[in-house]
Amino acid sequence: MTVDTDATTLPTLSGADGQEPTVSWGGGQAPENLTVKTLTEGSGPQIGDDGIVVVNYAGWQWDSSQTFDSSWGRGAPLSFSLKGVIPGWTCGLAGARVGDRVLMSIPGELAYGEQAAGEEAAAQQGQQQVPQQGPPKGDLVFVVDVLGGGSPEEIAAGTKDAVMEGEAALAERGVSVSGNLGEAATLTIEEGAAEPTEYEVIVLARGSGAPLEAGSQFLAHIAGSPWPGGDQQQARQPSSTWDQNTPQVVVVDEQQLKGLVGVPAGSRVVVLVPKDESTGMPASAVVMDIEQVL
Repeated sequence: MTVDTDATTLPTLSGADGQEPTVSWGGGQAPENLTVKTLTEGSGPQIGDDGIVVVNYAGWQWDSSQTFDSSWGRGAPLSFSLKGVIPGWTCGLAGARVGDRVLMSIPGELAYGEQAAGEEAAAQQGQQQVPQQGPPKGDLVFVVDVLGGGSPEEIAAGTKDAVMEGEAALAERGVSVSGNLGEAATLTIEEGAAEPTEYEVIVLARGSGAPLEAGSQFLAHIAGSPWPGGDQQQARQPSSTWDQNTPQVVVVDEQQLKGLVGVPAGSRVVVLVPKDESTGMPASAVVMDIEQVL
Protein backbone atom coordinates (compact mmCIF):
# COMPACT_ATOMS: atom_id res chain seq x y z
CA MET A 1 0.00 0.00 0.00
CA THR A 2 1.25 3.46 -0.90
CA VAL A 3 1.13 6.00 1.93
CA ASP A 4 1.89 9.60 0.97
CA THR A 5 3.05 12.20 3.47
CA ASP A 6 1.40 15.26 1.91
CA ALA A 7 -0.90 16.43 -0.88
CA THR A 8 -1.64 19.88 -2.27
CA THR A 9 -5.41 19.42 -1.90
CA LEU A 10 -5.42 18.65 1.82
CA PRO A 11 -7.51 21.11 3.84
CA THR A 12 -5.90 23.76 5.99
CA LEU A 13 -6.57 23.83 9.72
CA SER A 14 -7.14 26.60 12.23
CA GLY A 15 -7.61 26.54 15.99
CA ALA A 16 -5.65 26.09 19.19
CA ASP A 17 -3.26 23.19 19.74
CA GLY A 18 -4.92 20.24 21.43
CA GLN A 19 -8.41 21.43 20.52
CA GLU A 20 -10.78 20.41 17.73
CA PRO A 21 -9.68 22.32 14.61
CA THR A 22 -11.73 23.98 11.89
CA VAL A 23 -11.03 22.86 8.33
CA SER A 24 -10.92 25.04 5.22
CA TRP A 25 -11.13 23.45 1.79
CA GLY A 26 -9.49 24.58 -1.45
CA GLY A 27 -11.89 22.83 -3.79
CA GLY A 28 -9.52 20.13 -5.02
CA GLN A 29 -10.07 16.40 -5.35
CA ALA A 30 -9.17 13.98 -2.59
CA PRO A 31 -5.79 12.25 -2.94
CA GLU A 32 -5.96 8.79 -4.51
CA ASN A 33 -3.62 7.29 -1.93
CA LEU A 34 -3.82 7.18 1.83
CA THR A 35 -2.13 10.42 2.90
CA VAL A 36 -0.78 10.98 6.40
CA LYS A 37 0.74 14.39 7.12
CA THR A 38 2.41 14.92 10.48
CA LEU A 39 1.50 18.39 11.71
CA THR A 40 3.17 18.15 15.13
CA GLU A 41 5.92 15.66 15.94
CA GLY A 42 5.74 13.96 19.31
CA SER A 43 8.61 12.45 21.26
CA GLY A 44 6.77 9.62 23.00
CA PRO A 45 6.73 5.89 22.30
CA GLN A 46 6.16 4.74 18.74
CA ILE A 47 2.95 2.86 17.98
CA GLY A 48 3.38 -0.53 16.31
CA ASP A 49 1.09 -2.27 13.83
CA ASP A 50 -0.74 -4.07 16.65
CA GLY A 51 -0.44 -1.23 19.13
CA ILE A 52 -3.05 0.36 21.34
CA VAL A 53 -3.56 4.11 21.00
CA VAL A 54 -5.37 6.80 22.93
CA VAL A 55 -6.48 9.65 20.71
CA ASN A 56 -8.57 12.74 20.36
CA TYR A 57 -9.86 13.03 16.83
CA ALA A 58 -12.35 14.66 14.50
CA GLY A 59 -13.55 13.38 11.13
CA TRP A 60 -15.03 15.01 8.05
CA GLN A 61 -16.26 13.78 4.70
CA TRP A 62 -14.14 15.28 1.96
CA ASP A 63 -15.12 18.91 1.23
CA SER A 64 -17.48 19.12 4.22
CA SER A 65 -17.07 21.63 7.05
CA GLN A 66 -19.28 19.60 9.42
CA THR A 67 -17.71 16.84 11.49
CA PHE A 68 -19.44 13.46 11.37
CA ASP A 69 -17.61 12.32 14.52
CA SER A 70 -15.47 13.97 17.17
CA SER A 71 -14.06 12.80 20.47
CA TRP A 72 -13.63 16.46 21.40
CA GLY A 73 -17.37 16.87 20.92
CA ARG A 74 -18.01 13.95 23.29
CA GLY A 75 -15.61 15.37 25.85
CA ALA A 76 -13.34 12.31 26.20
CA PRO A 77 -10.54 10.66 24.20
CA LEU A 78 -10.87 7.15 22.79
CA SER A 79 -8.62 4.12 23.20
CA PHE A 80 -8.49 1.21 20.77
CA SER A 81 -6.28 -1.39 19.14
CA LEU A 82 -5.02 -0.64 15.62
CA LYS A 83 -6.08 -4.19 14.76
CA GLY A 84 -9.75 -3.29 15.34
CA VAL A 85 -10.31 -0.18 13.20
CA ILE A 86 -10.65 0.73 9.51
CA PRO A 87 -7.57 0.00 7.35
CA GLY A 88 -6.89 3.71 6.86
CA TRP A 89 -6.44 4.14 10.60
CA THR A 90 -4.44 0.92 11.00
CA CYS A 91 -1.96 1.91 8.29
CA GLY A 92 -2.11 5.64 8.95
CA LEU A 93 -1.33 5.52 12.66
CA ALA A 94 1.16 2.64 12.72
CA GLY A 95 4.54 4.26 13.29
CA ALA A 96 3.11 7.41 14.86
CA ARG A 97 4.52 8.60 18.16
CA VAL A 98 2.73 9.68 21.29
CA GLY A 99 2.47 13.46 21.02
CA ASP A 100 1.94 13.51 17.26
CA ARG A 101 -0.86 15.45 15.59
CA VAL A 102 -1.58 13.99 12.15
CA LEU A 103 -3.88 14.91 9.29
CA MET A 104 -5.11 11.86 7.38
CA SER A 105 -6.93 11.67 4.06
CA ILE A 106 -8.40 8.20 3.69
CA PRO A 107 -9.87 6.89 0.41
CA GLY A 108 -13.31 5.33 0.72
CA GLU A 109 -12.03 1.81 0.05
CA LEU A 110 -9.82 2.10 3.14
CA ALA A 111 -12.65 3.49 5.26
CA TYR A 112 -16.37 2.66 5.05
CA GLY A 113 -16.77 2.31 1.29
CA GLU A 114 -17.35 4.60 -1.66
CA GLN A 115 -20.21 7.05 -2.12
CA ALA A 116 -22.89 6.20 -4.67
CA ALA A 117 -22.69 8.35 -7.81
CA GLY A 118 -25.77 10.36 -6.88
CA GLU A 119 -24.49 11.09 -3.38
CA GLU A 120 -21.12 12.23 -4.72
CA ALA A 121 -22.68 14.52 -7.31
CA ALA A 122 -25.00 16.06 -4.74
CA ALA A 123 -22.10 16.66 -2.37
CA GLN A 124 -20.07 18.38 -5.09
CA GLN A 125 -23.03 20.63 -5.94
CA GLY A 126 -23.67 21.48 -2.30
CA GLN A 127 -27.14 19.97 -2.36
CA GLN A 128 -28.95 18.87 0.78
CA GLN A 129 -28.75 15.11 1.24
CA VAL A 130 -30.89 12.69 3.16
CA PRO A 131 -29.02 11.86 6.40
CA GLN A 132 -26.93 8.73 5.98
CA GLN A 133 -27.63 5.54 7.83
CA GLY A 134 -24.49 4.06 9.33
CA PRO A 135 -20.87 5.16 8.83
CA PRO A 136 -20.05 7.90 6.29
CA LYS A 137 -19.15 6.85 2.77
CA GLY A 138 -16.52 8.20 0.43
CA ASP A 139 -13.20 9.91 1.06
CA LEU A 140 -12.68 10.98 4.67
CA VAL A 141 -10.34 13.34 6.49
CA PHE A 142 -9.30 12.99 10.13
CA VAL A 143 -7.23 15.10 12.48
CA VAL A 144 -5.80 12.88 15.20
CA ASP A 145 -3.90 13.81 18.37
CA VAL A 146 -2.03 10.77 19.71
CA LEU A 147 -2.24 11.15 23.49
CA GLY A 148 -0.92 7.78 24.65
CA GLY A 149 -0.38 4.20 23.69
CA GLY A 150 2.12 1.46 23.06
CA SER A 151 2.15 -2.28 22.57
CA PRO A 152 -0.36 -4.34 24.58
CA GLU A 153 2.55 -5.78 26.57
CA GLU A 154 4.08 -2.36 27.33
CA ILE A 155 0.77 -0.94 28.53
CA ALA A 156 -0.12 -3.94 30.69
CA ALA A 157 3.33 -3.77 32.31
CA GLY A 158 2.67 -0.27 33.66
CA THR A 159 2.17 -1.58 37.21
CA LYS A 160 4.86 -4.29 37.31
CA ASP A 161 7.17 -2.29 39.61
CA ALA A 162 4.47 -1.18 42.08
CA VAL A 163 4.92 -2.02 45.77
CA MET A 164 2.18 -4.00 47.53
CA GLU A 165 0.60 -2.28 50.53
CA GLY A 166 -3.17 -2.73 50.69
CA GLU A 167 -3.80 -6.47 50.99
CA ALA A 168 -4.87 -6.32 54.65
CA ALA A 169 -7.23 -3.39 54.12
CA LEU A 170 -8.79 -5.19 51.18
CA ALA A 171 -9.15 -8.45 53.11
CA GLU A 172 -11.06 -6.60 55.84
CA ARG A 173 -13.66 -5.73 53.20
CA GLY A 174 -13.93 -9.34 52.02
CA VAL A 175 -12.27 -8.66 48.68
CA SER A 176 -9.18 -10.28 47.18
CA VAL A 177 -7.26 -9.82 43.95
CA SER A 178 -5.17 -12.48 42.22
CA GLY A 179 -2.72 -12.01 39.37
CA ASN A 180 0.83 -10.67 39.27
CA LEU A 181 1.44 -6.96 39.00
CA GLY A 182 1.82 -6.00 35.36
CA GLU A 183 -0.44 -8.87 34.31
CA ALA A 184 -4.17 -9.60 34.22
CA ALA A 185 -5.95 -9.30 37.57
CA THR A 186 -8.99 -11.21 38.83
CA LEU A 187 -11.20 -9.96 41.63
CA THR A 188 -13.14 -12.11 44.13
CA ILE A 189 -15.74 -10.96 46.69
CA GLU A 190 -16.57 -13.21 49.65
CA GLU A 191 -20.15 -14.28 50.26
CA GLY A 192 -21.55 -12.24 53.11
CA ALA A 193 -19.07 -9.38 52.77
CA ALA A 194 -20.61 -6.06 53.80
CA GLU A 195 -21.60 -3.95 50.82
CA PRO A 196 -19.96 -0.55 50.44
CA THR A 197 -22.21 2.40 51.19
CA GLU A 198 -20.02 4.97 49.44
CA TYR A 199 -17.27 5.04 46.84
CA GLU A 200 -13.98 3.95 48.33
CA VAL A 201 -10.51 3.60 46.79
CA ILE A 202 -8.01 1.15 48.30
CA VAL A 203 -4.46 1.26 46.95
CA LEU A 204 -3.42 -2.37 46.62
CA ALA A 205 0.02 -1.65 45.13
CA ARG A 206 1.60 1.81 44.90
CA GLY A 207 3.41 2.94 41.76
CA SER A 208 6.06 5.63 41.42
CA GLY A 209 4.63 7.78 38.63
CA ALA A 210 3.08 11.22 38.66
CA PRO A 211 0.16 11.57 41.11
CA LEU A 212 -3.32 11.85 39.68
CA GLU A 213 -5.18 15.13 40.01
CA ALA A 214 -8.87 16.00 39.82
CA GLY A 215 -9.74 15.90 36.13
CA SER A 216 -6.75 13.72 35.20
CA GLN A 217 -7.30 11.26 32.37
CA PHE A 218 -5.49 7.96 32.39
CA LEU A 219 -5.37 4.65 30.54
CA ALA A 220 -6.32 1.70 32.72
CA HIS A 221 -6.87 -2.02 32.61
CA ILE A 222 -10.01 -2.84 34.58
CA ALA A 223 -11.80 -5.92 35.89
CA GLY A 224 -15.01 -5.78 37.88
CA SER A 225 -17.52 -7.99 39.63
CA PRO A 226 -20.98 -7.38 41.14
CA TRP A 227 -21.38 -7.79 44.88
CA PRO A 228 -22.74 -11.26 45.75
CA GLY A 229 -26.29 -11.39 47.03
CA GLY A 230 -27.50 -8.34 45.12
CA ASP A 231 -30.04 -8.19 42.31
CA GLN A 232 -28.13 -10.20 39.74
CA GLN A 233 -30.66 -9.41 37.03
CA GLN A 234 -29.58 -5.77 37.28
CA ALA A 235 -25.90 -6.57 37.71
CA ARG A 236 -23.26 -6.11 35.09
CA GLN A 237 -21.56 -9.39 34.33
CA PRO A 238 -17.93 -9.73 35.45
CA SER A 239 -15.75 -8.21 32.77
CA SER A 240 -12.08 -7.55 32.10
CA THR A 241 -10.27 -5.30 29.65
CA TRP A 242 -7.29 -7.66 29.88
CA ASP A 243 -9.31 -10.34 28.07
CA GLN A 244 -9.50 -8.31 24.85
CA ASN A 245 -6.42 -6.08 25.28
CA THR A 246 -8.72 -3.06 25.36
CA PRO A 247 -7.68 -0.72 28.21
CA GLN A 248 -10.05 2.17 28.83
CA VAL A 249 -9.68 5.89 29.34
CA VAL A 250 -10.78 6.91 32.86
CA VAL A 251 -11.37 10.45 34.13
CA VAL A 252 -10.79 11.33 37.79
CA ASP A 253 -14.08 13.04 38.62
CA GLU A 254 -14.69 14.76 41.93
CA GLN A 255 -17.78 12.76 42.84
CA GLN A 256 -17.24 9.06 42.24
CA LEU A 257 -13.46 8.76 41.88
CA LYS A 258 -12.16 11.59 44.05
CA GLY A 259 -10.33 8.94 46.10
CA LEU A 260 -7.91 8.55 43.18
CA VAL A 261 -6.54 12.07 43.62
CA GLY A 262 -2.92 11.76 44.73
CA VAL A 263 -2.56 8.11 43.72
CA PRO A 264 0.55 7.76 41.53
CA ALA A 265 0.56 6.32 38.04
CA GLY A 266 1.68 2.71 37.96
CA SER A 267 -0.55 1.78 40.92
CA ARG A 268 -3.08 -1.03 41.21
CA VAL A 269 -6.20 0.06 43.08
CA VAL A 270 -9.56 -1.41 44.01
CA VAL A 271 -12.64 0.80 43.81
CA LEU A 272 -15.63 -0.22 45.93
CA VAL A 273 -18.86 0.98 44.30
CA PRO A 274 -22.10 1.35 46.32
CA LYS A 275 -25.51 0.31 45.04
CA ASP A 276 -27.15 2.86 42.76
CA GLU A 277 -30.61 3.35 44.26
CA SER A 278 -31.84 5.27 41.22
CA THR A 279 -31.17 2.42 38.78
CA GLY A 280 -31.14 -0.61 41.07
CA MET A 281 -27.59 -1.44 39.95
CA PRO A 282 -26.06 -3.51 42.77
CA ALA A 283 -22.84 -2.73 44.56
CA SER A 284 -19.63 -3.90 42.92
CA ALA A 285 -15.87 -3.89 43.17
CA VAL A 286 -13.41 -2.96 40.44
CA VAL A 287 -9.67 -3.61 40.26
CA MET A 288 -7.90 -1.01 38.17
CA ASP A 289 -4.30 -0.78 36.95
CA ILE A 290 -3.33 2.86 36.30
CA GLU A 291 -1.12 2.28 33.26
CA GLN A 292 -0.55 5.72 31.70
CA VAL A 293 -1.52 9.27 32.62
CA LEU A 294 -2.56 11.14 29.48
